[in-house]
Amino acid sequence: PSPFSEAALKSLIKEALSLGKLLIITFILLKERPPLDVDEMLERLKTEALAFPETKGNVICLGKDVFKGKKPDKDNRCRYILKTKFREMWKSWPGDSKEVQVMAERYKMLIPFSNPRVLPGPFSYTVVLYGPAGLGKTTLAQKLMLDWAEDNLIHKFKYAFYLSCRELSRLGPCSFAELVFRDWPELQDDIPHILAQARKILFVIDGFDELGAAPGALIEDICGDWEKKKPVPVLLGSLLNRVMLPKAALLVTTRPRALRDLRILAEEPIYVRVEGFLEEDRRAYFLRHFGDEDRAMRAFELMRSNADLFQRGSAPAVCWIVCTTLKLQMEKGEDPVPTCLTRTGLFLRFLCSRFPQGAQLRGALRTLSLLAAQGLWAQTSVLHREDLERLGVQESDLRLFLDGDILRQDRVSKGCYSFIHLSFQQFLTALFYALEKEEEEDRDGHTSDIGDVQKLLSGVERLRNPDLIQAGYYYFGLANEKRAKELEATFGCRMSPDIKQELLRCDISCKGGHSTVTDLQELLGCLYESQEEELVKEVMAQFKEISLHLNAVDVVPSSFCVKHCRNLQKMSLQVIKENLPENVTASESDAEVERSQDDQHMLPFWTDLCSIFGSNKDLMGLAINDSFLSASLVRILCEQIASDTCHLQRVVFKNISPADLIGTSDDMFPALCERRVFENIRKMSNPAKLRLISAGESPNSGGGRLQLS
Repeated sequence: PSPFSEAALKSLIKEALSLGKLLIITFILLKERPPLDVDEMLERLKTEALAFPETKGNVICLGKDVFKGKKPDKDNRCRYILKTKFREMWKSWPGDSKEVQVMAERYKMLIPFSNPRVLPGPFSYTVVLYGPAGLGKTTLAQKLMLDWAEDNLIHKFKYAFYLSCRELSRLGPCSFAELVFRDWPELQDDIPHILAQARKILFVIDGFDELGAAPGALIEDICGDWEKKKPVPVLLGSLLNRVMLPKAALLVTTRPRALRDLRILAEEPIYVRVEGFLEEDRRAYFLRHFGDEDRAMRAFELMRSNADLFQRGSAPAVCWIVCTTLKLQMEKGEDPVPTCLTRTGLFLRFLCSRFPQGAQLRGALRTLSLLAAQGLWAQTSVLHREDLERLGVQESDLRLFLDGDILRQDRVSKGCYSFIHLSFQQFLTALFYALEKEEEEDRDGHTSDIGDVQKLLSGVERLRNPDLIQAGYYYFGLANEKRAKELEATFGCRMSPDIKQELLRCDISCKGGHSTVTDLQELLGCLYESQEEELVKEVMAQFKEISLHLNAVDVVPSSFCVKHCRNLQKMSLQVIKENLPENVTASESDAEVERSQDDQHMLPFWTDLCSIFGSNKDLMGLAINDSFLSASLVRILCEQIASDTCHLQRVVFKNISPADLIGTSDDMFPALCERRVFENIRKMSNPAKLRLISAGESPNSGGGRLQLS
């Protein structure tokens, strides 16, 4: 009997589908059953393939020209297999998002070999797509591979190879040929022929920062022999340094932390910063997700009112979390406003919404938070199957979180899992520290590679591993009592009763006023996440002087915390002008509109911040330096300074722009002349008016004068 009975054929197709090699079956059948009618064979293959849900929409229909009685062309076969593989990836979330596709098309124009306006040059390009986690770098790389497979790239490459550093980081020493062709056994005989055509090859190196190479490993023992076994970092370093296949085209994706290594290796690369969703992308995403314009715009404005959250919404996954969470709340008739106050509140609400209340998933949540913490300390967002097995964690233990879209299975490396976004991994890491410890918590020493709370919050550790910074923010955010009750109601977990004491004794270098601006802004951001006024009062009572750099993001935590700074005597402010992303072209009017919108969202917090001039009787000195002040900000500032309750005795303005706004303001000088506060002004554009005012004395000035410097 024929080995290709109906049952055997179904089994063969199912096995081939899991390997992405459906087309190979065609050639096997042709070899085993040459008398079989071609039409019949194709129809049977198509029918059987469509019987499997995972193949619907992905079956490639081949014509009779594939079968000419001779062995099919290997180049075309490779392209067909890749086409199936990358089409499946692109159709998976978030590649199915219309906004993601629009974003991909926008960035394609910045990549030379996908831009029709860029002619092929004498030298091969190295293009580096860089940006924070989750903004779409991998999506762009996969879209480029799909374009190649479908022959839609402007510059024609005969071969293209997708190298996932996430997967390569687990490989031992091998040759370059083994590295590139490990998934293509059918091409082994043609390796010399393929590599000899380097100018016709495109290598996509995805997630360079996930390679995990030791310092100096990439430039050690550079090698140009593709048959010689070397550690993977050496092979990739040799490719990037153009010792290996110097004429090949390269596209690399990475987070900024690995740019230093790339700059050492790559020869004259073209850097393209990936910004993720623009504002119009986010707005369109909300409209499509909600399906109701009124609700969509209400949710969108809620996200926009939190400048920090809105900024992070440039990541498609964060945008999806916000939409999913707010839509569910609105459908239940709940008030979504508190959810958008902080990222901690949003992520906790999202986590709890994925599971029914009283689910009693305490053990599962502890396991997940432990995995998140281990990954964050190791600077990886990937969970490898072998690491999970070493911890005694099975895929079944993660199934709840995979189904709840907290985790995702990698579509290239089936044995890998990753968190929905780095921000959510940081949140889960904070949860690991915040949960009440149990007697068996150590899990046979599995927490030995994780620092304690004091290490998490220490400046030294955060310099070594910047990903820990945001975990510190979320740890403060979990000190909130209402959030603790919400978590307990859903998972049966309790927060540690010592969490606030841990926060108060943490080694924060900015206590007592001896700080850098960065340290202080981080502290204020952490305190704001907590939304616990008593905690804020206790920490801020230690400050007598404070220096703030304010933008649309930082003004929110600053206004929340500084009003509780009851012993403050001197305050210095720098208001920073927001810039548009460098790679987005906007007209002058568009730029003005965006700045105006930021200004409007900033005003309530600026008003709150300036109110301290009247509420704090010890605050005597104010300096505003190197700042951009809009007319609205100046008006509010003057109203607070002119108030009868204002206690300021000295105000200094230096390098304020736009200069003519201060010099000609109808609000500024009446307010300042009425008080003995104004010591010096620089960069004024109306000297005549300044001379007039500085020569005069207000009835309430007590003889004080404006002194110009």
